[in-house]
Amino acid sequence: MPVTRVERQTVQRTASVRSYAGHSVHAAPGVHEYAVTLVQAALPAGGRVLEVGAGCGALAMRLKDAGFDVVPTDLEPPHDWITRLDLDHPELTEETRGPFDIVVCVETLEHVENPRQVLRSIRSMLRVGDRLLVSTPNVTHPHSLLKTVLRGAPVFFGPGHYYQPGHITLLPDWMLTEHVRQAGFDQLEVRTAGSMEYHGLRRLAHRVELALLRLVGLRAHPADGEGVCVFVTAIAV
Repeated sequence: MPVTRVERQTVQRTASVRSYAGHSVHAAPGVHEYAVTLVQAALPAGGRVLEVGAGCGALAMRLKDAGFDVVPTDLEPPHDWITRLDLDHPELTEETRGPFDIVVCVETLEHVENPRQVLRSIRSMLRVGDRLLVSTPNVTHPHSLLKTVLRGAPVFFGPGHYYQPGHITLLPDWMLTEHVRQAGFDQLEVRTAGSMEYHGLRRLAHRVELALLRLVGLRAHPADGEGVCVFVTAIAV
């Protein structure tokens, strides 16, 4: 099915609505805030963080403001303070060689062709006992399941998201956890957070939809927000 001009414009508008410290937030509402909460629970202030898939740098700025020593990286850095890093063929520099206490990879794995290779590369950059935080759209959320039945694709996926923003890999929570485990991590914990960014009548319709889904037994149990994104934390072994 071809991507329509309206679908492209809708995705682009949604991606550019919110910002932090002047940097666009390319994630569902609440996702970056919850990621910071998880890092704060895992590390003391001053802990060293490598961010993979930093995008425009909004999450990196949040983590810095929370007191962490952050090295943001991206395959195509939009700023000179974000370091280029290709985890398909990692060439470590002084900035990315580490050591790091945690690698944060938020809303990035759905953009890559081989998430298992990315996770193995991340593991190679960590010491035993260091930590990992990854997140991706929660394709098993009740709202996402309903959209799959009605339109053939879960939330944040489909023709309107394939090229822009480039969501090409679906990772249900069971698959994401297995990928993380096989990459060399243990003590996995799975949580969900984040909310849909609807406004006006669409927001009201979304609330009614969630209430009806709960009535038929499709109930989400998020750690924060609606749970439209799944987070996995783990420890390198």
